[in-house]
Amino acid sequence: MIGRRRPPAPAPNPWEEEGRRLAPQLAGLSSAVVIGLDAESSARVALGAARAVASERRVAVADLVGAPLVLGTLGDAAGAPGIIDSFLRGVSLNDVAQPAADGTPSLFILPRGSEPTLPEEMLHSDRWSRLAAGFAEAGALLLIVARAETPALDALVRQTDGVVSVGDADIPMDWRVIAQAGERVPAAPPPAIRRQRAPSRVSRWMRVSITGVLLVAAGVALWWQNPRSSGGPERAPTPVGAPQPAARAVAPAADTVRVPDPVNPLDSAAAAQFAVELVATNTTASANLWIRERGIQLAGLTVSPVVLGADGSRWHRVIAGAWRDRAGADSLLAALRDEDVLRAGAGAVVRVPLALLLETDVPRTAAAERVSAMAVRGVAAYALLQDDGSVRLYTGAFETAAAAVPLDAALRAAGFTPQVAYRTGRTF
Repeated sequence: MIGRRRPPAPAPNPWEEEGRRLAPQLAGLSSAVVIGLDAESSARVALGAARAVASERRVAVADLVGAPLVLGTLGDAAGAPGIIDSFLRGVSLNDVAQPAADGTPSLFILPRGSEPTLPEEMLHSDRWSRLAAGFAEAGALLLIVARAETPALDALVRQTDGVVSVGDADIPMDWRVIAQAGERVPAAPPPAIRRQRAPSRVSRWMRVSITGVLLVAAGVALWWQNPRSSGGPERAPTPVGAPQPAARAVAPAADTVRVPDPVNPLDSAAAAQFAVELVATNTTASANLWIRERGIQLAGLTVSPVVLGADGSRWHRVIAGAWRDRAGADSLLAALRDEDVLRAGAGAVVRVPLALLLETDVPRTAAAERVSAMAVRGVAAYALLQDDGSVRLYTGAFETAAAAVPLDAALRAAGFTPQVAYRTGRTF
């Protein structure tokens, strides 16, 4: 009829949009736990990511939080058996999985079921590992929505590829954080600088470096790293500063702060994510003093400034190494403790898959010169060797893209154009 208008389309849910934004970071993965303090926002992040990924492969969203307004409605089968029934009573997952009621192809919902509480023994079950392996074999993705601070959640997380953190959920440092949805405010800053006596001898993991000592003396963060293979034609280094990646607004300190997405999301599964955190200090001078007292430089040594705590305090994490597998980081940590560089119980293996990418396609023979040139400009760069024999220069090592914001801002103020990226390659 004349004068009648079609009702406006509903506005997109911001949490679902967050899920769509971070979906590329799930490429190459088969399982992830979406963790938040609020059940609905966590479910919507998982749903947004699932809908984006479902255009390319099958996705199942498992509800461990009980989100009837989001996943329950989409499952569209009130009273149907859920994933808890599958784990505890042997109900087949084929009977639990429900095609998305909104018609999204390749998207399935695994509802929680009628159980009022989540049994702790279910999270300890090694069936999660088998389930994740099955999804990997099929090229599919399993997203598990869970509530932060759930007892025994660690047992579940360690059987998957990692976590997607939603909002200000407190995520343990030894969990792999695949992506961060929304603003995250860590619960507490790291401990103040831990002073230890100088080592009596230098282990085979360490390298004396005049350049590194000079960098520390100048108040610049140190690092030097090892790559993956040699050979390949030499090419001119390519500065990283071309078109910037899409960014999203967050507010760690002010509404104007923006956190860019990693420029290479498809490399997330191959990232050199493991490193050793040697110490965390509250000033750059303390971090540099800690390194200078030892008079040595480790492969991949870096000082990463991060803003932690509700008061926005800045801390400086001294981090060394870059490995795809945890074994290398565990070996380095054990060696440092054996050599008395770290006291017993000090230090920790951390997951820091992200860094700020400075240059690509640097010839291996020119890597040391380029690192020194960066040092002259006040930037402590480190090199990682790529599979094709070229080198990439990075600075910093971070758990999330948001953690890289302080260093990113400082570099841009100095005229650089860094890009948040997954660390790839190895030290050399």
